[in-house]
Amino acid sequence: MAWKQFQFRDQTVFARVLDSGKPIVHRGRVEIRYKLGAIKSYRASPENLEPIDGAIISDAEFKGAGPGKRGATAENLREKPKDPVSDATVIIHTDGACSGNPGPAGIGIHISRPDETVEISEFISTLATNNFAELAAILRALEELREDERDTSIHLYTDSGWALGVLIGGWKAKTNLDQIGAIQKKMAEFSKLELLKVKGHAGVDGNEEADHLATTAVRREASKPPRTRRRSR
Repeated sequence: MAWKQFQFRDQTVFARVLDSGKPIVHRGRVEIRYKLGAIKSYRASPENLEPIDGAIISDAEFKGAGPGKRGATAENLREKPKDPVSDATVIIHTDGACSGNPGPAGIGIHISRPDETVEISEFISTLATNNFAELAAILRALEELREDERDTSIHLYTDSGWALGVLIGGWKAKTNLDQIGAIQKKMAEFSKLELLKVKGHAGVDGNEEADHLATTAVRREASKPPRTRRRSR
């Protein structure tokens, strides 16, 4: 038996698979672990596991994996920016939400500029996946950036390890290719843009607001006009 990476909700996990890469289902559940080499295991419904392109890992490789041997997992994606935050830094938090996967989907975006904050809450589809919504939120945030911010330090945070994996982690996606291409093209327009990982539902300012904006859009199945508030310096 072996292991392979899958997307589980908003996290990347390792699932027990056959040599063919197909998850092993026992009593309606698949054994998963959250990190290479982890001992503690959990159970997940196979319907909640979304495949990610990547190598199949043998039991021996999985058990012998150390911190220096990991691939481009969510744990390896940066949480701290290379450029330190300054008074001119634009800080963005994005989130995508789904009621079911797939199901009604919405996005939430919180942008903090030196002189203003912008909040975006939009309902995007009656039937979309969580991954689609996460990417849609990132793309919408990039579209909201201004022409004069092309050389500004921009820190964009998402709690989706999968989104970061396919955008900057070298993962090969099988779906949402047009979205991914559009985001990467837009990213190239901003020389100091950094995509960063944030832990979801952990009380982080900006991430909590983005989550609320996304879930509100899903609950109401409606969008709101972007809300801009001036900030005092």
